[in-house]
Amino acid sequence: MSLRAVLALAIATAGWPYKSGAQVPATIPASHGTTLTGVEVVLPGAVKGKVGVLVVGFTKDSKVPVQAWGKRLAADYPDGSGVAYYELPVLASAPALVRVTIEEQMKLSLSAAERAHFVPLAENEVGWLAVTHYVQGDDAYVLLIGGDGIVRWQTRGAVTDANYAELKGKIGEMQAAMGAGAH
Repeated sequence: MSLRAVLALAIATAGWPYKSGAQVPATIPASHGTTLTGVEVVLPGAVKGKVGVLVVGFTKDSKVPVQAWGKRLAADYPDGSGVAYYELPVLASAPALVRVTIEEQMKLSLSAAERAHFVPLAENEVGWLAVTHYVQGDDAYVLLIGGDGIVRWQTRGAVTDANYAELKGKIGEMQAAMGAGAH
């Protein structure tokens, strides 16, 4: 049984029911990565003073929903908007040589603007599986966080008008609370 399957089973049997938009008293794992444009990102520090949106994927099958969330975020939250968003493919369980190949394929399939928000992670897969409440590999896991790394809201799956509107509302609430004004 794979590590992901064991963790999913543990979460399911521990009474952690998944509910879109549920308040989740969790903190993201401290992580280091490099965007596909070569900029180092340290989480949660990279979102300090901003609202953070992390779109996490664990398998190749999650590529489409992760990128769909990213496209919506890019359209509404350009750099300088007070919202820092990153698409985080978690590649920790892939061998190093395979990770290099995966990252090269990602670079070729993304525009320069998209690459600036893609941060492949090669560490702490167990922590990311836990904080996202991992259920299945083909989902995107969306985490709304503050600069302290505490998850304020989350959902999983494909982006829809309804769940994206809910995310935008939560972003606006956080920005207002921070004094940055709603976007």
